[in-house]
Amino acid sequence: MRALLIASLLALSSCVSVDGSATSPAASVQNAAPTAAAATYPISIDLPAGSYRLDPRHASVLFRIRHEELSWFTARFDTRDATLEFDPTDPSRSRLTASVDATTVNTGLLNPQGERAFDRSIGRAIGAEATPQISFASTAIERTGEHTARVTGDLTMNGQTHPATLDAVFGGGRTDPLRGNAVVLGFSAHGEIRRSEWGVTQWSTFTGDVVQLVIEAELIKG
Repeated sequence: MRALLIASLLALSSCVSVDGSATSPAASVQNAAPTAAAATYPISIDLPAGSYRLDPRHASVLFRIRHEELSWFTARFDTRDATLEFDPTDPSRSRLTASVDATTVNTGLLNPQGERAFDRSIGRAIGAEATPQISFASTAIERTGEHTARVTGDLTMNGQTHPATLDAVFGGGRTDPLRGNAVVLGFSAHGEIRRSEWGVTQWSTFTGDVVQLVIEAELIKG
């Protein structure tokens, strides 16, 4: 992702929600919490301020879509990026940008010639030619609990930009000796979009409109 999904995401970095479907099962994410009626938790977080960048070795962006009302077809984006400008005195003032490369859809399926033709077809269907980078840029972060937040932003896909929302869970932060003693933050995020709102309508006779996103991300302080 360049420019989350997917962090708080996702952050990176493209879960995203607009007009969720009442009949669609929610993406499975643990530790999600309901919106807090009032801030009964500390506003500040004891972690360093500054810029954090996605660690691509410890991140994933999955998408799920209903196929013929039978099952949820799942695939991922292989290339993703995200940055977080983190304000620990008030995390709601932080800024997140995230992206995935629309040409790197990976279903794990090969044709008889050993080629990823199906992946390329999905990439074209989601507008990779018009917008190679599907991007998300936060415009507001609303804390819903001590470790949860709702991240609203602009999602750009298939040459169109519309608002979308990420429900994010903060997994914590620590100094990691395996990554040069850098401070690392962890996030999970999930949500839904209706692909037709971005003009993505191919295969609509047998494939659903609601797309579920599931994101896991670790970001390293730069």
